[in-house]
Amino acid sequence: MRTFGTAGSAPQAFAKQAWALVRLAALYALDMTVVVALFIVYFLGRGLAHDRVPLSTQNARHIINLERSLGFFWEPAWQEAALRHDWMIDLANFAYLNLHLPLLTVVGFAFFFCADARKHRIIRNTILISAFLALPIYAAFPVTPPRLLAESGLDLGFADTLAGVRPDKPGAISNWYAAVPSYHFGWVALAAAGAWWCWSGWLPRIGGVLYAALMWWAIVVTANHYFLDMVAGVAMVALSAFLAVRWEDYATRQASPVYRFTVSFAGRRLPF
Repeated sequence: MRTFGTAGSAPQAFAKQAWALVRLAALYALDMTVVVALFIVYFLGRGLAHDRVPLSTQNARHIINLERSLGFFWEPAWQEAALRHDWMIDLANFAYLNLHLPLLTVVGFAFFFCADARKHRIIRNTILISAFLALPIYAAFPVTPPRLLAESGLDLGFADTLAGVRPDKPGAISNWYAAVPSYHFGWVALAAAGAWWCWSGWLPRIGGVLYAALMWWAIVVTANHYFLDMVAGVAMVALSAFLAVRWEDYATRQASPVYRFTVSFAGRRLPF
């Protein structure tokens, strides 16, 4: 004889799923709280360094000379081509200002809810590790970005396309000479790689590639970084990803001491 579930089974199942979703959302809020707190420490640490314009410009010369020796100091030509078209400058400015941390936050939300928990942890930890690995580099190797070269005594024809849009002076959490490595591109490249790693569909994968390509172009056209700054950003993110994977492997092997200092639910683990 065929049997049917009780009338209350569907509401109970719905309530159970809803409660699981609420707990997962709460864990996401806690995850973001930890990440934002660490990001504030990172930005404050990055902003502590005093501007050393002569040293920063000297380091910029080294980067430019290295690019010239390698045959790809193309930044001035890229910007000059874009400056002929107002819509290109508008697009570059919009991408640089609005498609970095705001869009990365949305992508991080997608990784948390739609990707494997272990992969999300590795991507999250990669960002955090890379941030703190860069702090001593920013302090030891400041670099004048292309847009500030003219006022620093090295006029190569770059224009600051965001002049009048951003503040005239950096705030407490800003450091205009913390250019190498460039995480304005490095973290975008991580998001693009994460889309390929976490999802098999072509839409997010192609979207990730286009996102990274647009940001690379926008960063150059707005005269905020050199090519090698962005290459350094990708290299630092790759190193940080390696360390994040090694940590994850250790946490798997040594679960007991790790979980003693973490909060976990449904495979999600905080704060690391």
